[in-house]
Order: sequence, then structure tokens, then C-alpha cells
Amino acid sequence: MGAIMKMRLNLTAGTGFVLAGSCLFAGSVWPADANKQSQYAVVYQINPAHSGGITFSAGFATPLTKAWSENLGSSLSYPVIAGGRVFVNSSGGVTYALNLATGATDWSKNMGTSLGPAYDQGSLFVVTGGGLLSGLSARSGKTQWSVQLPYQYAFSSPPMAVKGEVFTGGAGSGGNVYGVDELTGNLLWTQQVANGDDSSPAYGNDGIYVSYPCQYYKFDPASGTVDWHYNGGCDGGGGNTPAYYSGRVYIQDWTSGNYVMDARDGTILGTFGANNGDPPAFYQLTTGKKLGFSLYNGQLYGWKVSSGTNVWNFSGDGQLSTPPIAVNGLVIEGSGSGNVYALDAASGTQQWTDNTGAGVTALAAGQDMLVVISGSIVTAYAPTQ
Repeated sequence: MGAIMKMRLNLTAGTGFVLAGSCLFAGSVWPADANKQSQYAVVYQINPAHSGGITFSAGFATPLTKAWSENLGSSLSYPVIAGGRVFVNSSGGVTYALNLATGATDWSKNMGTSLGPAYDQGSLFVVTGGGLLSGLSARSGKTQWSVQLPYQYAFSSPPMAVKGEVFTGGAGSGGNVYGVDELTGNLLWTQQVANGDDSSPAYGNDGIYVSYPCQYYKFDPASGTVDWHYNGGCDGGGGNTPAYYSGRVYIQDWTSGNYVMDARDGTILGTFGANNGDPPAFYQLTTGKKLGFSLYNGQLYGWKVSSGTNVWNFSGDGQLSTPPIAVNGLVIEGSGSGNVYALDAASGTQQWTDNTGAGVTALAAGQDMLVVISGSIVTAYAPTQ
């Protein structure tokens, strides 16, 4: 088992630094929990914590009705849902804003093959594989700013945006994590990591978390200070997006397994089962019980957050394919057959299913609707009125 190392920010140029006097959040108060930030799905796995859960104040119950379906012609990213629109990036290099009510294209823009999107405070953020980070007006698609992130040349981590700052990671020569001002595109801080691949930063407990093989980090979001760094004795390419929930960080590591870590200090508390790259989702039932949901070896499991004990499992049609999400006491899961399922979160009992016409690749829920990505197809569902 590796050691946990406490360290302060390295001020050497090209490794880690803070731009003095330019930090937007100096002295500001960050919320302790990003899981209930809004009724929007603003980033990968719905919220800045990547915890995959959302509760709509209007309720959300089965049966669900297909509101619309649109084929955009090329494979699509996970969806973001905000301001009455669904935002997706296509493998053809186009960023789309679809009307949430009708599926019509409100605007589209060629941004090059991009990672993301992420949404915050009326703006949309995408980053290219070469590290060009852009802020767009979510209403019109107009480019507000673009900045070339320094030091690295291979970017594979979708951005995350929260409370006026955009975070992402880059690789190539070692790796870096970046904090960027949402309004101006100014680089607020960057910190060197090993090795910067495939880890969209997660937010929770006043920290930003990233994970790479044997190397896990927590940064102060305002200053870039390293709060803790777990060193498991190796490093390499191929990280994973962590999830934060209820004071714990859930890390997936292809080199050494899946760890549950104390968000305060990086202590390893236990392990959990999930396919590499398919993060768990979380939900607190009305009874107060907190459950986690994860896809592992073809089965979807529900388990107690307190103990990790499995309480149910679901195999569906044998082709379950997506990280789950949780919406108002329902767990949503997609299949390579095109089926999408809604299960009771407490029992795992199937409540509803429909077929989208192609293998399901991503899920999100926001503004009282479920949005399913099936390759190039976007399908929206709403509760039956």
C-alpha cells in the first residue's frame, strides 16, 4: 500500500504555480457539497461531484414517454442539460444545442473534435485534444474566449465547471491540472501531476479530485494548493474520473483496484466493485439510507454506502453498458441492445423500459427529463402526464 503525502504547491515554473492576484475565488466560500447544485445536468455524470444523482422538485416517476428522438449522424458525447437545451459534442467536431422540449437544433458550431461539454452560469465549455479550451454562450453558441492551455499537448479529460471556474487536465510530458476563470479564460493556476490522462476533475468537500494509475490528488479549487496526494508506488497513462459522495472519494485504478477514500485526508477506507471507467452513482432514499450503484461484470448492483454490502443486482438483457444514474429514487441504466431501464433504487425492481434504436452509450437527467445517447441518436423522455 502506498503512502499519503501532504505537500504544498510547487512554485517552479512549468510544474505548478498560482497567478498572483488573479484568483477569482480568493476569500470566497465554496459549498461543501456539489451533489445538489441545481436541477440541471451540468457535466459528466450530472454534477460537479460526478456522483450521478439528481432530485427533481417536480418529481419523476414511471412510466416515461418518449418526447423526441434525433439522429445527428455521428457518435456523441454524454449530454449536458441546462437552460432548456441539451448540449452534446459530436465526433464530427460539432457542438450542438438541442431544444429540450422539441429536439430541434437551436444552434450548432464546429469546435473541432472536443471533450466535454461542461456548463456553468450561462456558459458552455469544451476543450480540444490539443488543449484549446473555449467558453461559449449557452444561449447563442457565440465564442466568448479561447485559450491554449500550456505545458501539455494531449488532452483526454473532459472539463468540469463550478462556481465560476473551469477545471481540466492535460498530458504529454508528465501531466498538469488547470484552473481557469470562466469569464475571461485567464489561467488561475496549474499543478503538475502524474500523468494527466482521462480524469475529469470531481468537486466536493472543498476540493478538486483527479486520479491516475497509483496517483490520486486533492487540490484546493481556489489556489491550486495540493491538499493531499496518495502515491501508490507507480505511475503511467490511463486515468479515470473519480466520484465524490458524502465525504468520500471513489477512485477507479486499473493497476490496483477501486478504492473508497476519505475526502479529508486521502485515507483508504475500503474498496468497491465497478467496471474500470464506469463510475458509480449515488442516491439517498427518503428513509435516509444512502445507496451506491455500479456496473460490474455485466450486472448492475445496488449497495449500502455505509458498508459496501450489496442489497440487489440486476442483469437486464445481459448487455448493460453505461454508468448508471439515479433520479428521484429511480436508477437508470442503458444496454448495448438499445434498451434503457428504470429500476426502483431501494429494491432493484424493474419499473419501466424502452428501446432507443441503437446501443446506449451515455445517460443524463436534468430539468425534469431523461436524455439518452445511443451512438449518434439523442432521445428524450418525460414522465407521462
